[in-house]
Amino acid sequence: MAVFSAHAAYALNLTEAFRLAEQNDPNFAVSQKRAESDAAGVDVARARLLPSLTFSAAAGRAKTDTEYLSGLSKGRTVSNDYQSRNWSLTARQPLYRPSDWAGWKRAEAQAEASQITVEAARVRLLRQVAQAYAQALSARAQKAVAQQDVARYELVLKQAQRAFALGNATRTDVEDAKARLDIAQAAVLKQEGTLQQALAALAALIGRSVSEDELDAMQAVPPLAERALAKPLTAWIDAAHTHHPEVRALVAQEAAARQQVEQQRGQHKPIVDLVVTRRMSRSDTETTIGQQYDTTSAAVQLQIPLYAGGGIDASVRAALAALEEAQLKTEAKRRELTQSVTQAYTALRFGYAQWQALEQAERSAQQAVIGTEKGIQAGTRNAVDLLNAQQELAKVRASRIDAAYQVLVAAIDLWSAAEGGVDAVLVQLADAVAPHLEPRHTATASVQPRAHAQNAAERTPN
Repeated sequence: MAVFSAHAAYALNLTEAFRLAEQNDPNFAVSQKRAESDAAGVDVARARLLPSLTFSAAAGRAKTDTEYLSGLSKGRTVSNDYQSRNWSLTARQPLYRPSDWAGWKRAEAQAEASQITVEAARVRLLRQVAQAYAQALSARAQKAVAQQDVARYELVLKQAQRAFALGNATRTDVEDAKARLDIAQAAVLKQEGTLQQALAALAALIGRSVSEDELDAMQAVPPLAERALAKPLTAWIDAAHTHHPEVRALVAQEAAARQQVEQQRGQHKPIVDLVVTRRMSRSDTETTIGQQYDTTSAAVQLQIPLYAGGGIDASVRAALAALEEAQLKTEAKRRELTQSVTQAYTALRFGYAQWQALEQAERSAQQAVIGTEKGIQAGTRNAVDLLNAQQELAKVRASRIDAAYQVLVAAIDLWSAAEGGVDAVLVQLADAVAPHLEPRHTATASVQPRAHAQNAAERTPN
């Protein structure tokens, strides 16, 4: 279900922008590759507990001179030139390796932490895309306000020039109107630059260029805000402490740190392996020249560490310090989330109240434009009055857009902190389908009132 209603085939909504960012953002790809690497590390650690099979072989030539130093052959020297061959096949099954067992569990915990970190990276990426998208829409709305200023001061300059030609105004009035027009045109250029910067930031995230006409505005404020505010702040904080991906990743890293402690302690403990060997040797040594041996053996091997220079104890202390560090990071993150969730909830509550007030202000501004148009027809208003009313409407609409996306970003922060993460956010956005907040084509919307105003100016007495 689409979050935005598309007015054109090329419309780009927030959900689509996020999907593109998932596919193209290199920072997000880094977290995915790290998770893949840690997942492979689990197989590496588990392999130390599985059977291993080793084959070795050697073949060569040797020459041995044997001199008898006693007995009947004393003083005799015998020379032997011969081929030496041997091979062995050894199977080893670990029976008791506490350090390697803990290493396997540590790798599993680390892989889980990395996988959760990918979800945390998705949360950050969604927030970045939402902010970039909101800034681009806000800049587009502010550009429309600046264009309304230009239209208004162009008309004021025309009236001042006409009045000056008729002797009803001074040169100063004309220059003042021209100066205001120049300032308004400079403001348009400034807002255009801001818009292009916002579009470039969004393009860097999604991996392709974006034009302002592609942006599809959304009015998801009432459902998003009301659903979020239906839960008390304490419920959101509790949910963040338990379900936020960054907290879950840190908890998994704690588990990995605990297993690291056990892994280091396991180096003090004995190792027991079952070893089965099949070996063939022919003329393998000086004492077996001309002899071949085929041997099959099975044995249980025991290794007991006695002393390693204190290195094992030092490794255990380092692992314990790393565990305490991981625990402190988790607690610090929970405290940070308490603050950030509180800020998001407050921003959502007051942003929604502001949005509701601006919604009423926009209706009033629209009525003011309609009333001014009727006043022009009745001869009680002029074109400047109409442009002033249109500018006020554009300003209110731009402010309402800013308030709407303040609510959007705050709602994303809350929902992503709860169970479900990004998927929960996308579900909420998909359900929050509502009419648009602003006209689809801002530039077109601003040109038509300007033409109306210029036509009205010709009918307006100076």
